[in-house]
Amino acid sequence: MVDSPAWRLVQALQTLVTPDGNNVAIGGWSDNVRPLTDREKALIAEAAKGMNEAQMKQSFGLTHWIDDLPFDQALIRLAQEPTANIEGLVAGYTGPGGKTVLPGRAVAKMDFRLVPNQTRAEAEAKLRAHLDSHGFTDIEANVSGGYDPTEVAEDSRLIKAELAAYAKLGVKANLNPRLAGSWPGAVFTAPPVSIPAGHFGIGHGSGAHAPDEYYVVESTNPKVAGITDATLGYAEIMYQLASVR
Repeated sequence: MVDSPAWRLVQALQTLVTPDGNNVAIGGWSDNVRPLTDREKALIAEAAKGMNEAQMKQSFGLTHWIDDLPFDQALIRLAQEPTANIEGLVAGYTGPGGKTVLPGRAVAKMDFRLVPNQTRAEAEAKLRAHLDSHGFTDIEANVSGGYDPTEVAEDSRLIKAELAAYAKLGVKANLNPRLAGSWPGAVFTAPPVSIPAGHFGIGHGSGAHAPDEYYVVESTNPKVAGITDATLGYAEIMYQLASVR
């Protein structure tokens, strides 16, 4: 006698991506995406040479990359394309055994990775317009956080200082034009602050955002920095930043 919120939500979610789930299908979503330059693609290709593709696949439990792309092209796609990701789905009873109830509420927690030159405001407006135009005016979209994408020029003082610090510390480093993650760098790079902001660090950690996330505190491997040497690395970049012009 009544509609199912769970099926209604599933139907709405299906419209956000292509049937294989690999591309965002929200109207106008990629209109302002800036493609990678030839230089940026070259940097990615150079970084790929130092990566172990087989080991990466094994760690992820994979046999192939999205769309069966070769490794370097998969890395380029990772850096260039925006995403629509379902972090979690919750509806009704999910405990042991059956419980024949019709859930009164269904929720999907999502994240949308944006790339230059998209904006958070643009993404919010296009998501709402897409749902409405597909007849899902009853689906609520509560935006709990977010920020614009950010990037920094390769020839900025900060990046030059980082590379100089890595060289001084004896660390071989590659430049990655984009990080396929989320951080509020635009707070620094966008007006009114408008200063370079980037990532730097030595040492080793893994399992980001997982219950077993870790960072090496005391290293038994002379080639891997512990927390003390990693901290001194930040002191070194301060010296390099002061000397770079």
